[in-house]
Amino acid sequence: MTFSAAFFDMDGLFLDSEPQWHESQQEICARYSYLWDDDDQRICIGGPLSRVGDYISDICAHDMSGAQVVEELTQMMLIKLSTKAILMPGAYAAVERVRQQMPVALVSASPRILMDAALTTLPKDFFQFSISADDVERTKPFPDPYLKAAERMGVTPDSCVVFEDSLTGIASAKSAGCSVVAVPHYVDVATAQKVRVVRSLNEVSLEFLSEFHAAI
Repeated sequence: MTFSAAFFDMDGLFLDSEPQWHESQQEICARYSYLWDDDDQRICIGGPLSRVGDYISDICAHDMSGAQVVEELTQMMLIKLSTKAILMPGAYAAVERVRQQMPVALVSASPRILMDAALTTLPKDFFQFSISADDVERTKPFPDPYLKAAERMGVTPDSCVVFEDSLTGIASAKSAGCSVVAVPHYVDVATAQKVRVVRSLNEVSLEFLSEFHAAI
């Protein structure tokens, strides 16, 4: 016995895009003589983009609205992801392993345009489907993305396992009722009954998931 479906987050979990987000945010803030650092990145990791836009508008880009910052960040990331989308260590192989036992989908708080740009680097049917911020009324940290993913997969959320790297994404998955495998980078995550913490996706095996499922 194991989980019915697996959902992978995109930025910072499957896709090594956090350095590109960091660079884009630095570029905007540098125009206002503000040095974007790891503390700022830690505050904004996991989105949603609207919160990132408002944050940058508040701390330095006072002549831009949060929505304008979001639009500029999106265009900058579209160029970066279209030309160089890099996967996290072990990400491709981990999804391949999990796909042997259950269906897999990609669930992100990024806009559809950025998800589609990243997906062009993968085989067409690598993920069964993808859910973007544009596909739900409320994105992460609300449960809507994972509830929609479970509904589309035809399974109950409590039978699903989610792979996340941010507190925002973990909160979304937990509120949806899913089990979570956390691969944190900038944040601390505690192990709990329905939460397991690993250092990288290289540690995710079918045996690991079966043992996790059995312990719930």
